[in-house]
Order: sequence, then structure tokens, then C-alpha cells
Amino acid sequence: MELTLIEIKARIIRKLVQWKKWGGSHTEHILGGLPSHLKGDKTVRQAIDEMIQDGWLIGAKKTGETHYSLNPEKADEILQFYEKYSKQ
Repeated sequence: MELTLIEIKARIIRKLVQWKKWGGSHTEHILGGLPSHLKGDKTVRQAIDEMIQDGWLIGAKKTGETHYSLNPEKADEILQFYEKYSKQ
């Protein structure tokens, strides 16, 4: 089963919102909710890159890995997306 870009973004946003990962609270487990065959997929990388470009995700280099959190300055946009796509 192939997930669309929107579905991948929705899973990532849902996880970060539920874990309350905003601003300085980062997690390296951003891909944990995805099927294992998708974790290295180019569509997943594209979704993450787009969310970084849009300013939704903030990356921080920690312990050799990039940890991510949601950008509190874009909370309105992120929560609108969350309401529309993540509660299906």
C-alpha cells in the first residue's frame, strides 16, 4: 500500500501534535508511525523536506541524528492541517 504525500505528512503531524513536540521539545522518532518499508522512501523524505520548507518542522542536530519539532510560529496552519487530515 502506497501512502500519499498528504497521508505521510498527516501521520507525522499527528504524532508530533499528540506528543506535544512544539519548539524546543524535539524527537528523533519522527518515522515511528510509518510502515517499515516506507522509512527510507523518497516520498517520506520529500514530505519532511516540504514541511521544513513550509516552516512547519524545525530540525535540530542531536546525538548524530536530526530531531524534529513543530514550529510554534506556524501553529495555526499546522493545527488546521491536523484537523483536516489527521483525525480520519
